[in-house]
Amino acid sequence: MAAGAGNALSPRGFRGLTWKAERQPSSPERAVALLYVLLALVFVLFMALAIVNLQRVSAAWEALEQARTQSENSHTTAWHNLSEVQHALDKQLSGELKAIHGQLLNVSQEVENMRWKMTRYEAEGGTELSDRLRVLEERDTLLRRQLAEVKQEQSRASALLDAALEGTRNLSEFLCTRCPAGWQQFSKTCYFFSTNNKPWLAAKDFCTSFNAHLAIVDTEQENKFLANHVMENRVFWLGLTDMHKEGDWQWVNGRSLSLSFWNSGEPNNVGHHGEDCVTIYSSGRWNDATCSNNEAWICERSC
Repeated sequence: MAAGAGNALSPRGFRGLTWKAERQPSSPERAVALLYVLLALVFVLFMALAIVNLQRVSAAWEALEQARTQSENSHTTAWHNLSEVQHALDKQLSGELKAIHGQLLNVSQEVENMRWKMTRYEAEGGTELSDRLRVLEERDTLLRRQLAEVKQEQSRASALLDAALEGTRNLSEFLCTRCPAGWQQFSKTCYFFSTNNKPWLAAKDFCTSFNAHLAIVDTEQENKFLANHVMENRVFWLGLTDMHKEGDWQWVNGRSLSLSFWNSGEPNNVGHHGEDCVTIYSSGRWNDATCSNNEAWICERSC
């Protein structure tokens, strides 16, 4: 009896179990409730976005309407302005065309008057004009003939003068009597053979002061002439150097060396300072020497 009573539920215990079951809902119901809540939130967000987009679309549509209205107004204004400009240009061109037409009529009338005057003048004074024209033509022919004769005389005189000048020039070149005192003549050139010694640059300056330059050898005959005036055991500076570039021998007038009479083994550019200037021996042979050496020199100038 006691055991059976212990296994049976009392009314209070049964009510307690029923209350706990009602207090704690099942899992499916809870999920459904959450789903409804989420759907409500999504719906609210969707409506809010829809309202915002509708407002933006409405604002854009109003802006487009304003732009279209402004465009139509601008088009109307421009069309009106162009019409006024065209009208003004038409009036101006019309006035100018009328003025030009009037000027053309005046010119045409003046031309007709001039033609009438010319016709009348030709009828009255045609013979006189013909006579004057004939006299002028005859005078022009006579003057042309005289001018041709004067030109021929001038040509003959010019030819005679040229011949006389050429003869005088040839005689002057042949005689060459204008060499200064102390200078020697060869062909059409005067030469000065110094009696003292100077470095090459100083000798070059000396020749320049006499409107001359250190001797430049152009022919074998000229080289022999210079050698004949060189005393035994002496050497003379020539106007030949390669101080600007080793091995590139040039005369003092800037012309490159083409004809040479080097001594055997020369030029050799020996020595600490090198040999950049040229001397001539009494034999007519050349040697490169140090430009600072004190040697005699030869100046050359035209007659």
